[in-house]
Amino acid sequence: MGVFQSEGIILRSRTFGEADKILTILTKDRGKIEAVARGARRPRNRLVGASQQFSYLRVLVFEGKSIPQLSQAEIIRSFSILRDDLVKMAYAAWWAEVIDVFLPWAEVNEEVFRFLLAGLLVLEKAEEPALLSCAFELRLLKYFGFQPALEVCARCSRPVGQAVAGFSVEEGGVICPHCHQEQAVKLLPLSVASLRLLRDLAQADLRTVPQWRPDEKNRLEVGRLLVAFIELRAERPLKSLSFLQSLLAST
Repeated sequence: MGVFQSEGIILRSRTFGEADKILTILTKDRGKIEAVARGARRPRNRLVGASQQFSYLRVLVFEGKSIPQLSQAEIIRSFSILRDDLVKMAYAAWWAEVIDVFLPWAEVNEEVFRFLLAGLLVLEKAEEPALLSCAFELRLLKYFGFQPALEVCARCSRPVGQAVAGFSVEEGGVICPHCHQEQAVKLLPLSVASLRLLRDLAQADLRTVPQWRPDEKNRLEVGRLLVAFIELRAERPLKSLSFLQSLLAST
């Protein structure tokens, strides 16, 4: 039993009992944790605002014999702009779910914590979040050890330059023409321009990406292969992705 303080970002919440919520919080010092927010579903409860998804908080958590309890929460930044914009909310929820899927419980990863915070700050101001999301996804994959091979063939590990047969989701990156001739695999199309965009995004400062204006065909190509790459490694349905895709299809 004990009490700890940390900074945290709410990844998701679910109802618990008649008036409570169970929050999944990415904390700076303790990694991903769960905590009960007692009474957070009551309109006048002091934890109502703090229990909203994406809220950036300073938290005091009490650890007892059962699930930890959120004792106090001070809102540092509410990120209400994201919750008020349906498209931005969908992208932020997608980012949060990817982190939730790939980050084990209680594994401290301050880089991911700071990166999510930086990403949400950029997303607040982004007019078109799609390309920003691609850059965010690529960096997260790197943090979690799933970075796709973009400079060398995923099968033979030889440098590929711009000569690629396509992108293999299963093998984890670009495939050179020689390897594809020896043993053909299912490939997603990847043009030279899209490969260049992928490589640029992997190195990009998130703050600059919303100003980029790539060809829409290349952006869509990059976005599709990254989503397929993440879906395969998640090994479970991603609810936020289905919502995001249905939302974008209707706009």
